[in-house]
Amino acid sequence: MRSLRRRLLLWLLPATLLAGLLASAATYWGALSELDEVLGDQLKGIGQHVVVDENNRVSLTGLRQRDDDRMSGEQSHGVLLQIWRGATQIFSSDPDSILPPPVGTGLADITVGGQLWHSFVTREGDVSVRVAQQRKARWEAVAEIAMHLFWPVLSLVPVLALFLWFGIGYGLRPLREIAASLKRRDANNMQPIYTAAMPGEVKPLVDALNDLLHRLDNAFTAQKNFIADAAHELRTPIMGLGLQAELLERASSAAEREEINAQLRVGVVRLARLSEQLLTLARLSPDAQLAEDQPFDLCALARSVVSDRSRVAEVNDVDLGLVEGTPLIVRGNAENVRILLNNLVDNAIRYGGSHSRVDVVVHSHEGRPVVEVRDTGPGIAEVDLPRVWERFYRGSGHAASGSGLGLSIARRIAEQHHAVISLERGLDGRGLTVRVCFPGAPADLAYAATAH
Repeated sequence: MRSLRRRLLLWLLPATLLAGLLASAATYWGALSELDEVLGDQLKGIGQHVVVDENNRVSLTGLRQRDDDRMSGEQSHGVLLQIWRGATQIFSSDPDSILPPPVGTGLADITVGGQLWHSFVTREGDVSVRVAQQRKARWEAVAEIAMHLFWPVLSLVPVLALFLWFGIGYGLRPLREIAASLKRRDANNMQPIYTAAMPGEVKPLVDALNDLLHRLDNAFTAQKNFIADAAHELRTPIMGLGLQAELLERASSAAEREEINAQLRVGVVRLARLSEQLLTLARLSPDAQLAEDQPFDLCALARSVVSDRSRVAEVNDVDLGLVEGTPLIVRGNAENVRILLNNLVDNAIRYGGSHSRVDVVVHSHEGRPVVEVRDTGPGIAEVDLPRVWERFYRGSGHAASGSGLGLSIARRIAEQHHAVISLERGLDGRGLTVRVCFPGAPADLAYAATAH
């Protein structure tokens, strides 16, 4: 399992160490230029305090006498001292160091045997005093300074890692508290997590969790209500079938048994349709995603639905027809839209009554595909309009049987396709029109459909 603390530590520790090294490097380069000036002044100071008497004896006035190993010019803290009378060397603190006679005064760099020397020369009469130091000796001094600069940074890495480890752990404590709070909850506790004391970085996560808990609470509530309503709706037809079965056992004549069998068949068909619609409604939950999202021709789909339902319309003595124009492309799940149209056409046939007329009209309105199911039936009473979208609501004044799920299923499918479904007046100013307006199809799909 990946650790957020370890991941933060792997990012923060190298970044902090790099910042420390960069700061030390900047200090180092600044100190390097200063060191050249300081060591140059040191050479000047030593050269100006050298005194040579008439007997060629050398003394250092105002300076502490140095050890012999520090007067070679090859040590990081040492310098080479030479006294010249004319072109003759009369004194050298390191006889092994062979430098040519000085030709001028002041600071100068000379190269002897592939080694660079920094030197300072003073002259009084025919006596020249040279104080010199090898370049590599200065680099040794610089290396010592670098060690003093970088060693504290490196030595602080374990301490820094420890502080970062516990600091990150302290910063992640709100996440552990959220996890512990959720772990203590039971399945029925969907209360939002308190966010007032949460850090700003954690609050978006908690807000998302609260939104999820809210949606889960709504889904569980809808599921409980659906199960309760379904159990209530299924109880009546099941009890009816049980009673018809008991009556069938007591039937005394063939005619009576045939009548009971007919009622049983009607009850089984009604129960099968109710079960099918319940399963469809359960599958079309508000948060369910479309199983398939493909373009299809709404006119061809409506033509297929009218053809399938024509036999039902004929049995119920209903005039079912289709009014269509050019192909209209809709993007979505064609099978779900077929269920929508089947429910609307079935409702119109069932509630329109015999000798009624049902038209399925497919057209375009302001660039949006529209399908309408119009009938000349009794329509829906004004008092029932606010509740017709509710599950299992059948309204008043209708003799036809039904489950009260058709419009609810149609509305769910319309919402899945971001379509608008509405109720209007039917044919000839009476009856009912159910209008479904789909989103406009992309231009390339519409062009392809027209060309085809």
